[in-house]
Amino acid sequence: MFSNTGFLCFYLGVLSFVFLIAYWYSYASYIHQYIHLLESDTRLEALEGINEKIRKRFKNPKLSSSNFAKICRHASLAWCRCIVTKLASITPLPDSDNPSEVVGRSETGLQLFVDLQPDEFLSSSAEGSHSRGLDLNLYQALSRVKNVRIQQASEENLEAAATLMRCTYNYYRDSSCGAVPSGINLYTVIFPSHVPVEGLQQVDQYRVEVLDLSIPRKLLLWVYTVVHGRYSNISSVVKYCEEHAKVPKLYCIIHLGSTSN
Repeated sequence: MFSNTGFLCFYLGVLSFVFLIAYWYSYASYIHQYIHLLESDTRLEALEGINEKIRKRFKNPKLSSSNFAKICRHASLAWCRCIVTKLASITPLPDSDNPSEVVGRSETGLQLFVDLQPDEFLSSSAEGSHSRGLDLNLYQALSRVKNVRIQQASEENLEAAATLMRCTYNYYRDSSCGAVPSGINLYTVIFPSHVPVEGLQQVDQYRVEVLDLSIPRKLLLWVYTVVHGRYSNISSVVKYCEEHAKVPKLYCIIHLGSTSN
């Protein structure tokens, strides 16, 4: 039998433990809401910073507590989706009134295409009960990226594209929680020297290869093509990013500007 003092200490210990658990769940809920807010506002740098802090503090987030693992997956997933949202916003889209401009007569050789599936991309269980609601504006924006040939970003978007390539490379290098969305498809098409005016209407005549890559590699290849305006294999892209990871940002922007002229 416990003495009155012993029982009181035991009771206070249990009560403290219950309050601690409740505090942790409340704290975790706040973090999920904060990550959701950052993603809704496409705060890419902030999401990158959160993932960097998680990586530095916890060597292996997968082995952490289940609640923290959920936070880690949510942060990584939000980072990835934010990159895709930014990419979709700076990827030139074809003129819907003139489908023949999708692939012009001068565009020959190996071309990279992207096809987004918004329903798959925006649905995920990684956030648990804090899963994001459907953003109709974002859904419509992503729906327009349908079998789009990836071209170089416009001149006013080149700086944003160069910054996004650095962030995407960091995501490729540092994402450790394994939470990635689906619905991001890349494929290459080899066009002969004489492309018909119909463009993609006769795409079946050409050789199409679906790229079987991880999501971080797909994003890296996508953003590289947007920055440089040409397709390159993923090994060359990774090597390029590794070599330019420490190059000053201003030099990269000036270099890109000079090569695009």
